Amino acid sequence: MKQKTVVFFLVAALALALLGACGQKGEGKHTDATATSAFSSYTDFVGKKIGVAIGSVCDVLAQDHIGATPVYYTDSSIGLEDVRRGRIDGFMVDLSGAIIISGLPGGEMLKAIDMPAEIFIAPMGAMSNDQNVINRFNTFLDGLKADGTLDEMQARWLNQIPDLDSPMPEFSRTGKNGVLRVATTGARMPFSYVGSNATLKGYSIELIQRFAAHEEMNIEFATMDFGGLIPYIVSGKADIAIDNVSITEERKKSITFSDSIYDDQLGILALKGDNKDALAVKTGGAIGWIKTGIERNLITDNRWKMVTRGFGVTMTISLAAQVLGTVLGCLICFMLMRKRKLINTVANLYCGLIHGTPMVVLLMITYYIVFGKTNISSVLVAIVAFAMVVGAGVAQNLKGAIDTVDPVEIEASRSLGFTPFKAFASITLPQAVRRALPGYTNGFVELVKATAIVGYIAIQDLTRAGDIIRSRTYDAYFPLIFIALIYLIVTTICVKLFKLAVNKVNGGNVS
Repeated sequence: MKQKTVVFFLVAALALALLGACGQKGEGKHTDATATSAFSSYTDFVGKKIGVAIGSVCDVLAQDHIGATPVYYTDSSIGLEDVRRGRIDGFMVDLSGAIIISGLPGGEMLKAIDMPAEIFIAPMGAMSNDQNVINRFNTFLDGLKADGTLDEMQARWLNQIPDLDSPMPEFSRTGKNGVLRVATTGARMPFSYVGSNATLKGYSIELIQRFAAHEEMNIEFATMDFGGLIPYIVSGKADIAIDNVSITEERKKSITFSDSIYDDQLGILALKGDNKDALAVKTGGAIGWIKTGIERNLITDNRWKMVTRGFGVTMTISLAAQVLGTVLGCLICFMLMRKRKLINTVANLYCGLIHGTPMVVLLMITYYIVFGKTNISSVLVAIVAFAMVVGAGVAQNLKGAIDTVDPVEIEASRSLGFTPFKAFASITLPQAVRRALPGYTNGFVELVKATAIVGYIAIQDLTRAGDIIRSRTYDAYFPLIFIALIYLIVTTICVKLFKLAVNKVNGGNVS
């Protein structure tokens, strides 16, 4: 019966996904966004909805220079899918990226509309919290401009639709001056993206590799969400950050920028005029959609390797945090049971603070503040942060289970000559563990799912791997569904294993 239930949920999830992704022609119901209107100029977007990435400069431009309503997205692929479905009228990005996206498979429905240079030019620069690094980079950049190398790179990467699968130039680095730590997103074509064999490519990536070679340094990349770049630099986790980050006066108050590495216009991606229905995508049905999705998102460039590596990171963090958190939880539970008011108050305060703080906030505080000036790996920081949450949950769960044990049994054991410790170990603890195991199981399942936020601190886990794949293919559905099914399978197996453990402890069947 249990196996049938699992199969039912798997099939239902896949069916719902296919209904969403492979909608038949004419089924789309558009909102007030004008999905069927043809846009030919940025002035056509007055009063319309334009999607913008959180952290970009596009929201002010959309509102003040166009008269449109900005709609904020953390993920560009979701914003572009909303354009295709008519939920918003356009999505604003840098013009070079817009041109590439409209030429990718899946972008046939979209066209890039340029914002005139006289309205806005986005000078893009590298960022650092170390003025010396910026000075050295600017000197290097001046050399590239003088000998024409920067112009050649821009012609190859930005002034035409580049071959995104072409190999990157190779540079010799002696490493005698140490390691250059670089922060980037790996999700912004053609500046920084993940190519074949999960290697970073793009205009910004080539530029920073040239700089590392010039400085005779090895290079170490950390990829993260766009919004995490500045906090990562400010906390000293990287020496320099580079992507397609626009230089603005407001940002210059928080971070030091280099000279411009490229001056780009902005563009708006909108539906082509001949798309009478935003959902009229010919996918060859459900089977065709699955085959295409597997080919584009998993097979091409061996992207499945990113998924397997991400899965390994997710499970490493989950298992290590659960073990460490269990030990911590037992210690806190001991403190909660003490009669000394100070010890009890400290334990209760700890549990209250942990449970009252959103997990993503706790993770970022641990990473950027508690361990901000250390070189501890991001994975270890994530394990510590999640272990603190697990510890609070285990402590309160176990304490509640201990409180349910009948005190008469404890008194009876004491009357038989048991010491307090032996009575606890022989009578109280076994019963408490049996009663706490279901909650412990649920806690681990929630922990596995909660690790999806570790991308905020530059960890490429399972969810982040899916985000990187979507940033390359701009397929909003398949990577999400595939990753969701992996989580579903893993958590289902975990529940089954924990139930077997509960069954073993109880010495009988557990439904």
